[in-house]
Amino acid sequence: MKLKTEWHTLREWFKTAAHAAQSGTAPEGRSADALPDPREWVIVYRTARGFCCMYRGEPVEFDEMLDVQIWSEEEDVRLWFFGL
Repeated sequence: MKLKTEWHTLREWFKTAAHAAQSGTAPEGRSADALPDPREWVIVYRTARGFCCMYRGEPVEFDEMLDVQIWSEEEDVRLWFFGL
């Protein structure tokens, strides 16, 4: 089982992505002088029966993608889909 290595790799990948966002590197489709988005990121992943995420320390489950999108608008969060 390589779970420890996989978590380390995932953690490093997120650290690199967060560093790029904080350093002012403009992602595709955004201008370099665009204001940063203050909304919180929420990672959503696919499960056998729908979708799930952790929000403020609590698991949130959804049946369909539309439910995820509606919830994200209500909570005013940015979604990062993982493992779709």
